Amino acid sequence: MLPLCVHLDQATNALIAAGEFTGDCTGYVLMTPADWAGSMTVAQLFAFPDPLVFAAAFTASFGAVTGCAVVAHAVGSVAGFFDSKHDIQEL
Repeated sequence: MLPLCVHLDQATNALIAAGEFTGDCTGYVLMTPADWAGSMTVAQLFAFPDPLVFAAAFTASFGAVTGCAVVAHAVGSVAGFFDSKHDIQEL
């Protein structure tokens, strides 16, 4: 069910349906609770994040990538120490 465009009748203070909602609606928009919840979910998806939450997410992801690089470098250094290609060969 689509949202309805409604107008307020000044004489009786009643809502009068003007049809389905379009961009030309000059009154009010009547929505079901499910439509309202869906529109709020979409609005929250495209809203600007809280700066503290954004900073924490960026720091955590940057730290995870940097941490993995440090561990990979350490493991590569240890593995390179035991590599047989770097052994000194006597003549």
